[in-house]
This record gives sequence, structure tokens and C-alpha cells, in this order.
Amino acid sequence: MIRQALAIAMIAAMPIHPAGAEPPAPAEVTAGRTTIVLPDTVHYSAAERAILALERQRSARIAAHDTTWLATLYAPDFEAIVGNGRRIQREDLFQIFSRDDPSSRFAIDELAVRAYPGAATVTGRLRMLDGSGAVLTESRYTHVYIEHQRHWWIVRAQATAVPAAPHLRVANDSPRRS
Repeated sequence: MIRQALAIAMIAAMPIHPAGAEPPAPAEVTAGRTTIVLPDTVHYSAAERAILALERQRSARIAAHDTTWLATLYAPDFEAIVGNGRRIQREDLFQIFSRDDPSSRFAIDELAVRAYPGAATVTGRLRMLDGSGAVLTESRYTHVYIEHQRHWWIVRAQATAVPAAPHLRVANDSPRRS
């Protein structure tokens, strides 16, 4: 009886696709020069959806070098720790945004938004791509938002550089025991 119930539960949990069909691909949007793979937002709260919309606008405004709009998103006391471990302030970040290479393209995936009373976090993976789509750099990041007087601000950010894939060992990387 338990096996039968377990089998029924497993079958019910399986996605239904026509024979041979792949599950639907995640939705992708382009904001500025960034392709963003959107997360499944079915269970997102209104606040989480609002933060996701801000993240999409942020990417477009960075590409447009719109620091006036970005100054309404990044708090005046914003601070970040970038991939090399250095701390930077909002003005430093805006200088970085203003000198980027207009031919570069970006991809964001593994995006997740979590909202809490008066705060939210965004995590994701950012890759910079060359003209052929090859990955030049990759990092994982976190943005911390606070809500103040019904306005969301990014107050902190952190990025971790990810080593290039050829340097990663995938198989047999468990320690050996004698």
C-alpha cells in the first residue's frame, strides 16, 4: 500500500509533456545588453515581483549609462565588495558603469529573489560574453535591498568571481583514503 501511494505521488509530481517533447525553456528577456533568464515567479510575492522588475530596469539603465535613474535605486550609502575583494562606494560603481565596453554582452541566470518585511535579497550568476557568445568572465552576486518609505533601495552588494570552467574538476574529485 505504501509503495503504491509512493508510486502515485512520484507520477503526479512528474511534469507532463507530449512524448519526446522537452520541458518548456525558462523565459528570457533582454534588458539593455543583458539577456536575463527569468525565474519561475508563480510563488513570488508582489514585493519579489517588484524587485525582479527593478533588476531588469537596472540592467537596461546600466547599458544606457543612466546614472540619474541608477541614483534612485542605489542608496546614497551603498557599498559593495567586488570580485577581487575590494570595497567600492556608489560613485565608484557609477564610474565603472560609465566606462564599460559597449560591444560587451551579459547574461544573467540562476536568478532568485527573496523578500522579507522591509528587505529583500537577489542572487544570480552574471557572465560577460564576447561577440561569439563565449564566456569571458563569470561571477555570482548578491544584492541587498531595503524598503524605506515605500521605496526600494540597493544598500549592499557582493560579487564572487568564478574560475574559468577548464580549471574545475568535475569527476573523481573526492579525497582518497588510504
